[in-house]
Amino acid sequence: DLRKDSTTPGNYLMVEVKPNWHDSTEILGYHSNLTKKYHFTKFIKFLVKAKKYSDVPFFVCLDEMNLAPVEQYFAEFMSVLETRKKNGNRVMTGSLVDAQYMNELEGWTEGNLTLPDNVFIIGTVNMDDTTHQFSRKVIDRAMTIEMNIEDSEGPFVNFFKDCKDLDYSD
Repeated sequence: DLRKDSTTPGNYLMVEVKPNWHDSTEILGYHSNLTKKYHFTKFIKFLVKAKKYSDVPFFVCLDEMNLAPVEQYFAEFMSVLETRKKNGNRVMTGSLVDAQYMNELEGWTEGNLTLPDNVFIIGTVNMDDTTHQFSRKVIDRAMTIEMNIEDSEGPFVNFFKDCKDLDYSD
């Protein structure tokens, strides 16, 4: 299950953020009043897989996450982060998706979907005139790494110089 795709490891998910995301439905899914079913996103299915393999680290990359206002499409997720509590060796959180909807997912028996403690959320951003700025709420919950590449002799050129596996120079 973790190695079905030969190009991407099963514990990695790339989510391409779209500029029209203004609520959490693209991340957390939604219940359709027409079909009377819950629409599960690839993000939610990925969290379910992370629950299944609780001893394996899982990584989600929100690519270009500031194309849309993060505070709008990621608000519920950030609120759940605030509910984290240690329970023995595990970290427990509030519910991302309620049990009444999760029970529609084949094979799910655990009730509410909570945030697995083996999931790491990473986001890429570009800061220019076409993107949204981050609010204090987002920045306060993040660890940031700024990577400015100014020229071919800049400080980033030698960043991987001691890593033989990543050295592409001749």
